[in-house]
Amino acid sequence: MRAVALDFERRRLRECEIGEPRVDRADEVLFRVVEVGVCGTDRDLAGFRLGFPPEGEARLVIGHEALGQVVETGRDVRGFQPGSWVVPRIRRACSGPCPSCAAGRKDLCITGSTRERGLFGIHGYFCTYAVDAVEDLTAVPPELVKVAVLAEPLSVVEKAIERALRIREMPVERALVLGAGPVGLLAALTLQIRGAKVALHSLEPRDHSRARLADSAGIEYLESVSEWEGKADVVIEATGSASAAFQAIACLGPLGVCAIVGAPLGQGNVNFSRMIVHNQVVFGSVNASSQAFETAIADLARMDARVLNGLIRRVGFSDFESSVLGIPPEAPKLVHVIE
Repeated sequence: MRAVALDFERRRLRECEIGEPRVDRADEVLFRVVEVGVCGTDRDLAGFRLGFPPEGEARLVIGHEALGQVVETGRDVRGFQPGSWVVPRIRRACSGPCPSCAAGRKDLCITGSTRERGLFGIHGYFCTYAVDAVEDLTAVPPELVKVAVLAEPLSVVEKAIERALRIREMPVERALVLGAGPVGLLAALTLQIRGAKVALHSLEPRDHSRARLADSAGIEYLESVSEWEGKADVVIEATGSASAAFQAIACLGPLGVCAIVGAPLGQGNVNFSRMIVHNQVVFGSVNASSQAFETAIADLARMDARVLNGLIRRVGFSDFESSVLGIPPEAPKLVHVIE
């Protein structure tokens, strides 16, 4: 079957043929991959800045944001049947397993040795068919199929926001999101449906399509953090910029909580005295729990479908070179239709 994979020997991204998977265990599900989303992580993979292939192999099929339709199920599978729609969760438990993985919270693995489909040691979903254990799949209602490919990036947001709200304890009135990529826009929408007045800062000009999309959702758009007045109850950093992360911390108000979901290594100044006096918290978050995926599906149904569809631009299977290797488009989320 067709697939798009990283060739670690030739150091290039290419289309190739791989064997079709099959159901070998009673708890497995075979599904046809219908759509695969592309994000900045895929571009980092294609630049060989991260990722590694399965043991003993020299290539890695990419694709970690997927929507599929069930073709076949193992005899012990309940809740799915041919025709059911699913989104897969990509992280697999460490080999120990550690206490977190043993408790079903692979997103909280403490060993750092988990594997992730399409990223670290397991082939991803940029192919025609895939097989996963039923425990790694989340059901999608038919009415959400057009936007369900957003569930994986939204699940990352859901985990971070749930934790931020739990830490803060008090109601959230004002929230600030940094970054107008898919994660940032989804974070803003998620905070909005939880009752917060949300502002979003990014470097794109106000007439950019991403800024207009935020505005159409009733989210205030800021070209500069200096435009932000007052203090934020919750801040979500989704830029991938360390300098933005330090700006985010400075925007916190009393009991403020800041989630860092994208920033890499960086240097800056943090006013620890202010953080202590105002009971502020800064934390990092990665991946997502099964509950976060369930919440993501539920929240997609609550969000403005017009805005969600505006996030997505669909392209063909063979357009992977421009989508992964080319200049990122204006549309927040490129999605490949697998035919």
